[in-house]
Amino acid sequence: MKVIRDPIHNIIQFDKDTEKVLLDLIDSADFQRLRHIKQLGLSSFTYPGAEHTRFAHSLGVTHLVKRIIDRICSLKGDQYKRYIEEIKEYKLYTLIAALLHDIGHGPFSHALEKSTGIKHEKWTIAIITGNTETNSVLSKHGIKPRDISDIIQRTHRSSAVVKLLSSQLDADRLDYIVRDAKMTGAGYGACDMEWLINVLRIGEVNGNVEVGLDRSKGLSIAEDFIMARYYMYVNVYFHKSTRSAEMLIDRILARALELQQDRTVELPNDLNQILKNKDINKTINNYLNLTDNTIWHYFNNWRSHDDSILRDLTSRLITRQLFKGIDLDINKSYELTSKSVEVAQKRGVAWKYYFLHDQATSSSYKDTYISQIPKSGEKEDEREASEQIILFDKKGKGEELSNISDTVRQIRNKPISIPRLFCPKEYMDELLGG
Repeated sequence: MKVIRDPIHNIIQFDKDTEKVLLDLIDSADFQRLRHIKQLGLSSFTYPGAEHTRFAHSLGVTHLVKRIIDRICSLKGDQYKRYIEEIKEYKLYTLIAALLHDIGHGPFSHALEKSTGIKHEKWTIAIITGNTETNSVLSKHGIKPRDISDIIQRTHRSSAVVKLLSSQLDADRLDYIVRDAKMTGAGYGACDMEWLINVLRIGEVNGNVEVGLDRSKGLSIAEDFIMARYYMYVNVYFHKSTRSAEMLIDRILARALELQQDRTVELPNDLNQILKNKDINKTINNYLNLTDNTIWHYFNNWRSHDDSILRDLTSRLITRQLFKGIDLDINKSYELTSKSVEVAQKRGVAWKYYFLHDQATSSSYKDTYISQIPKSGEKEDEREASEQIILFDKKGKGEELSNISDTVRQIRNKPISIPRLFCPKEYMDELLGG
């Protein structure tokens, strides 16, 4: 038995015989790369303890999926038999999908996505199905890579298996909420994980398989879970300083790409190859070479670049001289935007690099209970994750949480939306001075 100590789950175990494929995947260079990708990107600018990685999170999700499978397979009653049979049949595949679900994340994932135009989900599928070490390990163990990618893309023939990894109560959400709360030191994400797993149920609602909770025992923990997510959004994921740092990263990369067209800036070679060739199957290995450290190396070099904008923005980021943010409301949004254009002209700076509009709902932490993010149209190759938490009564009838809970209904009717304008501190008085 391989034992790993974890700050969230204490002991994570892998059987060296029956789960050898998982251990081989963990030891692969593709997966080890996740040690060098922070789970929360630039949140350590706000919470110094937020240094945890996608590597640790992926191990945690795999551990939780195993526990959730064990719990569901222990349920008694004829209504659970077909789900249990499916889940047992695909257990190993589900654990592999859990382990690899984030393998496509890159450095500063969402800023990089904006620069390349390629979502991390596409990289995940490419790494699993392409010419990679991950693919080789799977094939060596007789696992068809497409079976794993189907679970991650939510197109697998077993809906029960898909919901373990992609739903409002999935292992991914449960691990990152609890892990992020612990590692940031924020107490907001604390919830009773043990009880939540204990009251898990599975059933059918309107013809769709759903992983939910026992109605008589799970209402309080369901409310706690939503509230934990809500407070983590407000206080961690949407924190003003973190968003400011993320906006700076976005503008630095935008400026570098602009200068690169004139060949006046050196980009990381692997990033350059990705930008020149949009066929990701030809640039997978370039992508796998990119880590947080790769990008930071170039940021440090750009601090002495001839271009004043690139030099200034990277210096501000590295020394944490972040832009200050103003929360906008409808009444002053247009006025401040107009004023910011005037200040930029007066100061002789490029408005698009020094006055940055942010809408917090654009965060990667998609959550339809508390965030105003429109549902994308369902595609043939990727279906939406379940957007509801279901509570099942003793007869197996399911009802959506916000129909039962006044607390959750109030949150869902007032989703988080935080528009802000960021600019250098030295411009703030002038901007607000009227």
